[in-house]
Amino acid sequence: MEHLPTTIDTGLMQSLEQFNKTLQTPPDPKTLQKTPDGKAEYLPIDFVENQLREDFGGLVQFIIVSERRELNEYIVVARIKIFHPIARTWMEYDGIGAAQITQNRVPVLDEQGKQMRDERGNLMTRTAEIIEFDTTKQKNALEMNAPKAYSEAIKNAAKKIGKKYGGSINRKFEDGYEAIYTTAEVSATAIEELRKCKTKAEASEVLGKYPDLKDNKEFRKVANSIYSQLV
Repeated sequence: MEHLPTTIDTGLMQSLEQFNKTLQTPPDPKTLQKTPDGKAEYLPIDFVENQLREDFGGLVQFIIVSERRELNEYIVVARIKIFHPIARTWMEYDGIGAAQITQNRVPVLDEQGKQMRDERGNLMTRTAEIIEFDTTKQKNALEMNAPKAYSEAIKNAAKKIGKKYGGSINRKFEDGYEAIYTTAEVSATAIEELRKCKTKAEASEVLGKYPDLKDNKEFRKVANSIYSQLV
């Protein structure tokens, strides 16, 4: 039976937190593109793949786990494998993507089976039904739709790695990433400096050096106590 470590390697945890912090940084708004209906944003697949290669030194793999056609949609399950430079191990993230297989429009026929025309004299057509898929599927449709499903699957998997790859795009609520071990060490250092202060002016200078701690409740509690005793 494998024995798990009984103590936490604080240095390793801090390194992991610092690396994860870079992965949780949202992408530059300039890299985002709008969906055709303009209601949402997304990162292009080429940006996601290239950014992953850069961040992980090329040690990244893009794998198709499965693919299938279901009714008039093509569905792909893809996997991203990255070698984590701090944890020194391969990690896997799966994602799913789907794309509708394009179908030709169908003529609108009258009771005699003749194609109808509208008021302007144009031939009338309608959207094909799913039951008509085999006879209306556009020629070479999968050459366009399969790559799209793959792209959506890769982007879906990449979102699980971090906000940098689109993890927070189009979400109404965004939870911030907190580096627990790193914050604890920085907080201890800041408190030690505060205790050496003799005036509130000196304490204010120290607090100005640690803006990231302003929302830390435990730090603020101790800092306020020290500050209140100064002149």
